[in-house]
Amino acid sequence: MNKASKNLSKFTKKEVQQLFKNIKKKNQILGIKILRSPRILDFGRILIITPKKTGNAAKRNLIRRRLKSIFYENKLYDLEYDWIIIIEKPAIGLSFKQIKDVILAIANEEI
Repeated sequence: MNKASKNLSKFTKKEVQQLFKNIKKKNQILGIKILRSPRILDFGRILIITPKKTGNAAKRNLIRRRLKSIFYENKLYDLEYDWIIIIEKPAIGLSFKQIKDVILAIANEEI
């Protein structure tokens, strides 16, 4: 594992504030709200927000694991931005393939 893989989803409170302040692109598809901001470090990271109202802990953790897997396997950390992904209730029922299709479609757009 390289340094980037261990820190793909770790942010300080100050970095989170900076991310929200510098948002450049917004998308929302199937209950997945995706915000992108220029990356702070040498590699892109992913911040996943799953409110309690979206489902129980097991469902929220499952979607977080899926998003992190997609982010790492498709090397989205090499792109020039950090991601903020906010999950809403409709997204909880999506399959891995549906989530992957949404994320990759947005990743292929220009910022």
